[in-house]
Amino acid sequence: MDSTSSSDRVVLLHGLARTPRSMAKLAQALLREGYAVEAWDYPSRHHDYAGLLALLRPRIAALAGTQRTHFARTHFVGHSLGGLLLRSLLSEPLPFPAGRLVLLGVPNRGALPVARLQARSWSARLPELFGRPARELYRDAPWLADLPWPKLETGAIAGTRRFHPLIPSAWVNLLHGATEDGDGTVEVDSALPPALTHGLTLPVGHSFLPNDPRVIAAVQRFLKEGRF
Repeated sequence: MDSTSSSDRVVLLHGLARTPRSMAKLAQALLREGYAVEAWDYPSRHHDYAGLLALLRPRIAALAGTQRTHFARTHFVGHSLGGLLLRSLLSEPLPFPAGRLVLLGVPNRGALPVARLQARSWSARLPELFGRPARELYRDAPWLADLPWPKLETGAIAGTRRFHPLIPSAWVNLLHGATEDGDGTVEVDSALPPALTHGLTLPVGHSFLPNDPRVIAAVQRFLKEGRF
């Protein structure tokens, strides 16, 4: 077990069609713990997955400049699509010492609501409704199986609140009579694939994972100790 240096930094990456405001409570909690926190914004709706990676790579590279003089390690927390992007970005050579990675409700195997929407005649509107990456995030998409895992110590949290009226994809699942365990958007076995050795389930809906006090406490614990 190791303790967190006060000079550690945490980068937060929000999910699809969200903003850094969706990570605000988590950011404040980490600041109180003594971390330096950067909540990155990115135009999640307006580019496909490859385009988003291209936009974010320079930001990862820029971390090296401040790392050498200000920070011992940089940790990362990603919600939903943000977690997938971090998996890709952190699997590439890093010019700085990285710490730990926490994934919140990340569709590592894609999401069944996307596949269910794609079966509808109006599915061509998916990019318009949810953003361009939505079309790529269907369950068991081949490109997701090829997505690398970074060498960072990684933990993941999956939500198990299947329905919440403010989560649109939860309505899609309800109308299909879905019975899979999940957070209303991402199934548990997608958020916690076998490749992971550190996983946790909590009764939280997908959109609310970054702001739930139980999730925040678990993130803090994992960043400090490498366990939930």
